[in-house]
Amino acid sequence: MIPRTLTRVHQCAIGGAALTLALAGCGKPRPVSGGATVDTRSMAPDAATERPGMADMPGMNMSGDSGVVLDRPAASRLGITFARAANRPVSQGIRLAGTLTYAEPRRTYVNARISGWIERLDADYVGKPVRAGEVLLAIYSPELLSAQEEYLAARRLGDASLVAAARRRLTLWDIPEQAIAELERSGQSHRALELRAPRSGEIVEKMVTDGQAIHAGDNLFLIADRSTLWVNAAVFEMDAPLVKVGTPVSVAIGALPGHRYPGRVTFIQPKVDEKTRTLTARVEVANRDGQLRPGMYATVETVPAGQVALAVPLEAVLPTGTTNLVFVNRGDGTFMPREVIVGARGDSLVEIRQGLRLGDEVVASATYLLDSESNLAAAMQGLMLQMGMGLNMGGMDAGKEARP
Repeated sequence: MIPRTLTRVHQCAIGGAALTLALAGCGKPRPVSGGATVDTRSMAPDAATERPGMADMPGMNMSGDSGVVLDRPAASRLGITFARAANRPVSQGIRLAGTLTYAEPRRTYVNARISGWIERLDADYVGKPVRAGEVLLAIYSPELLSAQEEYLAARRLGDASLVAAARRRLTLWDIPEQAIAELERSGQSHRALELRAPRSGEIVEKMVTDGQAIHAGDNLFLIADRSTLWVNAAVFEMDAPLVKVGTPVSVAIGALPGHRYPGRVTFIQPKVDEKTRTLTARVEVANRDGQLRPGMYATVETVPAGQVALAVPLEAVLPTGTTNLVFVNRGDGTFMPREVIVGARGDSLVEIRQGLRLGDEVVASATYLLDSESNLAAAMQGLMLQMGMGLNMGGMDAGKEARP
């Protein structure tokens, strides 16, 4: 039969098994440092010793029922913060890596409709900005010169069918209406045809040099507009459900710190790349200040609209491997571990589907400290009960707080 009075040897054994829990006093309840009390009235008179342990951490005291009493100022010095369960939007964003490129609808090839030679090259270097209607080059073409002479001869003859056929031939060669009107006004054919820019932008590719012979169908220039760019971002297949067409995003450029550009997902490729296991999401972003350039690396962060739910900070939830715990204020400053069922996780909040009520105060950070303290109290309580002592720490009975 185990005696109800402990000797000093028993104390040593209990102190080691209880992970250096502090026991203090004998014959009457004595406070352990920080404010918790240990009932030592059933102990031997010489058993009143106090041992340092986690219970001596300023601001934290064990309550005896797996709860922890927190002194607010001291807890603040330990980095422990508090929050209340509230209805908040729980949103989860993801970060994607990508590269800026020209938007395809804003790229235009300029090609030759007739054969000839480059007589004058005005757009003479890659990167040159051009405006719509600006002259890019002049083409000398004997074929074009002959077509102009035929048109003028048909007009002199007054044969309407010949005039229409000759004029149609000029328009099929993409001769501007203003050039045809000038031909009709002057009655003189022009040696060279001026080719003009179909849109404003910059010369992205130049395939010709001054004096070069060209053929009908040859690409001469590629002109692109940088006012709107695309980001081709890689989306891992596990994140694919979080990215949809129309999802708003924020685009950051490593070369432009402090700048963020709003954008929107406009297209997602249907096929997963077999090597990288990613999808390509196309993000359209306005180059409002002109600093974005194709080829720059970009970081895309999604900005989803979160659903409003009862939530607490992510750090308030302590996963144990089998359950999730939060420490809830019982109303008297004692924070009890309570099992909760979590739902959606956001960037900083987690949804609580069961276990908390609106307005419940919880420990929002450093929960691992309270978990260690609570486990220590529970272990000591169990050990004392096994030895028949019936430890009463802080005047409270052992047991877990029921979930609401």
